[in-house]
Amino acid sequence: MLTYSFMQIALVVAILLGISLPLIGSGIVYKRLSNSGDALAHSSMAGVAIGLVSGLNPLFISIITCVVSFLVIELLRKKFSKFSEIGVVVVLSTAIGIAGILSNYAKASNFDSYLFGSIILISNVELIAAIVLTVLVLSFTLIFSKQFLACLYSEDEAKTSGVKVNLYNFIHSLLLSITIAVGAKIVGSLVVSSMVVLPTAIALQFKKGYKTTLIISVIASVLAMVGGLTISYYADWASGATIVLVTVVLLIFAFIYRFIKKKFF
Repeated sequence: MLTYSFMQIALVVAILLGISLPLIGSGIVYKRLSNSGDALAHSSMAGVAIGLVSGLNPLFISIITCVVSFLVIELLRKKFSKFSEIGVVVVLSTAIGIAGILSNYAKASNFDSYLFGSIILISNVELIAAIVLTVLVLSFTLIFSKQFLACLYSEDEAKTSGVKVNLYNFIHSLLLSITIAVGAKIVGSLVVSSMVVLPTAIALQFKKGYKTTLIISVIASVLAMVGGLTISYYADWASGATIVLVTVVLLIFAFIYRFIKKKFF
C-alpha cells in the first residue's frame, strides 16, 4: 500500500486529521453543541457545490462558506437566546437547499467525491491546508488549554476570573469551521461531523480527566483514520465511510469496556 506516493500522502493527511478533528471537536461535545458540526458539514457541501459550479476552488469556497455559516449560527444564537438551536437548524436547512439545487449543475462524479471523501486524491494544496490546520489546532490546544477549559466549565466564572471568553470561543469556532471544511474534502461532507464527535464519545467512556480524554480521543481518531484508510484500500471501499465505521466499532468496544468495568470491577 505504501509503495504508492498517493497512499503515503493519504496516510499523512489521515494522521493529521486524526489529530485535529477530535482536539477541536471535543469543545462542541462538552458544550453539547454536536449538532452544529452537522450544520457546518452541510455548509461545506454547499460551498463545494458553489465552487464546482462557479469554477472556483471548492476547498477555498468551502472554508469561506463554513466560516460564514458559523458567524450566522452565532448571530442567531444571540438573537434567539432561549432557543439557541434555531440558528443551527436555519443554517443546516439553507445549506441543504443550496447544495441540492446547485448539485444539478455540477458534474456528478466530482460532487460525489466530496460527499464521501477522496482521501487518495489529495492535492498539494489540501496537504498544505491539513498541515497548517493541525499546527493551528495543536497550538490553540496546548497554549490556551487552561483558559478554554475554564470557558467549558463555566463561562460566567471564567469571565469573573478575567478570561476572555468571547475571544476563545470565537477562535475555537473559527478553527472548527476550517477543520470541518478541510475534513469534508478528505473524508466527505456526510461523515466529517461524525469524526468530530465520535472520538470524544469513545474517550468519555473511560471517565478520565479533560487532558487524558483529549489524548484518548486523538489515539482513537488516528487508529480509526489509519485503520479505515487501510481497509478501504484493500477492500476497495469508500475511504470516508470505512473510517467512520471503524470509529463506530471502536465506540462499541469502548461501551463493552465500560460495561465490563462497571459490572465486574
